[in-house]
Amino acid sequence: MYSSASGVELLTNVGLRVPRQVTEPKDAPSRAILAAADSWEADLIVMGSHGRRGFDRIVLGSVSESVAMHARCSVEVIRKG
Repeated sequence: MYSSASGVELLTNVGLRVPRQVTEPKDAPSRAILAAADSWEADLIVMGSHGRRGFDRIVLGSVSESVAMHARCSVEVIRKG
């Protein structure tokens, strides 16, 4: 399993520019992610998904689905095994 530090190193080694900015969102998570991607002029958003179903998904919503539906760039959603 990769840590976030080794993930940054891996992406940097293949020539990708990786911002190292940490922000504390004051908005809904999906809106914060979309705003950050817009401000960075991102070409791709990569995010994980819990894969919730049924009642949990209705109550908690799906951040990854919302980002994928509203992003101005490509979105890669990775689900846990």
